Amino acid sequence: MQPAAYFHTDNYFNAIDAVEGIARKFDPAAPDDLRTKIIEALGTLGIWPMLIFAGTDEGNVLIVA
Repeated sequence: MQPAAYFHTDNYFNAIDAVEGIARKFDPAAPDDLRTKIIEALGTLGIWPMLIFAGTDEGNVLIVA
């Protein structure tokens, strides 16, 4: 089980709203666009895959294994 990660409430609900909006506007003819929009929504919340971590960051970093 992953440890819990907590985000500012407004950021969390903004991300949920963004993902919900993406799902409602999903175009089956453009599945790559869906993935890109979800990645952007998660990035807004500060969630990024470890493979892009360069060892430094602009703020606090939580590394989850």
